[in-house]
Amino acid sequence: MADAVRAAGEGPGPVSWVAKGNLHITLKFLGEIRPERIPALGEALAGVAAGCPPFSLVAFGGGTFPGTRNPRVLWAGIREPLELVGKLQQNIESALSGAGFPREDRPFHPHITVGRVRGTLPPAWGDRFVQGLAGRGFGIVPVSSIVLFESRLPPGGAIYSVVREFPLGITPRRREIEEETSR
Repeated sequence: MADAVRAAGEGPGPVSWVAKGNLHITLKFLGEIRPERIPALGEALAGVAAGCPPFSLVAFGGGTFPGTRNPRVLWAGIREPLELVGKLQQNIESALSGAGFPREDRPFHPHITVGRVRGTLPPAWGDRFVQGLAGRGFGIVPVSSIVLFESRLPPGGAIYSVVREFPLGITPRRREIEEETSR
């Protein structure tokens, strides 16, 4: 997918492309979290993950935020299963709201960020990027967990570290049993 997206954005332009290993869908951006809040966050995410079976999604097409005229974020879209991804995001939003985290004001638009614009692009660059991805599929992506990431934004681009992973469809008790039997 990364190569096809980069090809769609060929030509001059100050774009910082997301490394293949950093591609993900942000279901909820939390900002800076105090360490003592991590257990409540983990408990809420574990509950949401337990209630959702593993699934696969189809990455398809792409676009820009806030628009093609002066794009800041370049993304690949999600074609299927939009309803399931949307429900998962709503469940996370509700669970975290119940744990004291503020709700997101903007509507959820599932996407995979593939690049960030770091300057001024030539005229019509955003339109060419979107047209280059129109009708293109990037394959099936298996989804087996919710991952809580910590992100740092040094000048060279985002660095993501896994804080905790929550397998889909596995209750906390089942996870404990599996961990005990694997020892």
